[in-house]
Amino acid sequence: MYVPTPTQHDPQPTAGPPWWLLIGPGFAALIGLFLVTVIYRFDGGSALQIDLGMSDQSLLLNGLVAYLVAAAIAFPAGLLPGARFPTPVTVPAILLMLLGVLLVAFVPSSGLFLVGRVLTGLGAGAVLGVTVALIRRLQAGRGAAAGVTAGLGVLALVLAPVLDGLLSDVTGFRVVFVVAALFVLVALVVAGILGIVASVKAKTPTHP
Repeated sequence: MYVPTPTQHDPQPTAGPPWWLLIGPGFAALIGLFLVTVIYRFDGGSALQIDLGMSDQSLLLNGLVAYLVAAAIAFPAGLLPGARFPTPVTVPAILLMLLGVLLVAFVPSSGLFLVGRVLTGLGAGAVLGVTVALIRRLQAGRGAAAGVTAGLGVLALVLAPVLDGLLSDVTGFRVVFVVAALFVLVALVVAGILGIVASVKAKTPTHP
């Protein structure tokens, strides 16, 4: 029986992304989840709400609803191209997050607060989409990566109001967002460096 030998024109299986490419967008996505609930606290009105003179309804609409709507709009933009082009999608998304967080940190009024939350939500939704896309393409450890990411995401949502209450009582709400911006900056650098490494490795010819 004749068995044809494989040629260079035969289709090759598509390799999944390396697990470490998840670090940049995954870290940024966790920060984005943290920023969802950091504007609230469990024991009363937050320092942000008091300092900006915002009502409960205004904080809900401008701070939470606007953030979630923006994230929902941007999520497909990260999910669809994020599997094939994770770094080109992740880096601009994190830059949007950074701009939004800094705007909230130095916001003089509730109007600009809304703009900052929308920008942050857009970036957070996109990096969350990239994270989900990369996890879906993992060849091994997909379940573990999804479980760890989901668990850390829930933890970020729960801890954010607690940490905001502890820090804002001492330093004010602006310092909380400045610190968050530093973490976003770290995520940006990590995503950029790992994206360059992945690009170099992909262009390096492999020899049998």
